Amino acid sequence: MAQVILAHNLLKPEMLRQGPLDHTAELDNETTIAALMAALEAGGHDVIPMDVDDEVCGNLRSAEADIVFNIVEGLHGESREAHFPALCEMLNIPYTGSGVLTLATCLNKARTKEVLAYHGVGAAPFQVMHTPDQALDPSLRFPLIVKLLHEGSSMGLSENSVAHDSEALRCQVEAVWQVYRKPLLIEEFIQGREFTVGVLGNETPQILPIAEYVFDDPYGIVLFDLDEPVAEVMAAVRDEAPPDYPASHTTLCPANIDIELEVRIRDTALAVYRALGLRDWGRMEMRLGPDDQLYVLDVNPIAGIDPTYTLPRQARAAGMSYADLVNTILGHALTRHRLA
Repeated sequence: MAQVILAHNLLKPEMLRQGPLDHTAELDNETTIAALMAALEAGGHDVIPMDVDDEVCGNLRSAEADIVFNIVEGLHGESREAHFPALCEMLNIPYTGSGVLTLATCLNKARTKEVLAYHGVGAAPFQVMHTPDQALDPSLRFPLIVKLLHEGSSMGLSENSVAHDSEALRCQVEAVWQVYRKPLLIEEFIQGREFTVGVLGNETPQILPIAEYVFDDPYGIVLFDLDEPVAEVMAAVRDEAPPDYPASHTTLCPANIDIELEVRIRDTALAVYRALGLRDWGRMEMRLGPDDQLYVLDVNPIAGIDPTYTLPRQARAAGMSYADLVNTILGHALTRHRLA
């Protein structure tokens, strides 16, 4: 059994006082941390929770642990998810999950697409805009979707994100730029069925049951929503009721797909996992386009792991409890580091 540091970024009330609510989307609440601790302890491990802040270097040096269970998303910078693993490597501390280069690459949607294209994996045509007045690449075809280049968890997405003409595109680009002041990804919108795939392991990765996001609107996308514990904190901090986010989709797990499509999705997921160098665990989204091709939308090396999220739901569909999932991830990392 191992001494495990559970490294995370805890969402604090003051982080909700100002700014768009989705800027805290990838931070963890106390409910998630408690669930992870209980799962690791159920596996027989001793757990040290560690909120990763500007004192983390000293905290890591003083903690006596065998390995870090890493769910740190980072707080600042375009490669924020890579900062903490880089520190662990500098201090020669083993950690779960993907390495520095993979985390930095996957957080940048354009770089991810470039790597996948090299490996022959489908991704929609795109352009990066560094300023809101940058000219649109004339080769791109409407409808287009406006995303933040370096963010996940549906940050920056709204019901207006899919633009059907130049005027709507410029309005959305300006609106997102005014709030976030970050580079944007303008991508051809793939209209079709959307799937999410969880993967566990290394040498022989395990594909978890495929889930499908089902939208009422053919131009629907997965939008940000507040977790219930966060909504309660937000209501107290801002002294206002949480916003009423419209339900953007339902999730079917397992997805209702035939064997041929399942094999194609599984093969694509494995190709993505290996091309980008993911380790131990991860999750990705892809769409089946009108041309019957699979297009990878996003790759998440540190997938949301709250018990209510999609990855644990996929694990349950595979017959794994939440504790099984968490300890399987840890077990893969311990084996990779030759600690098991």
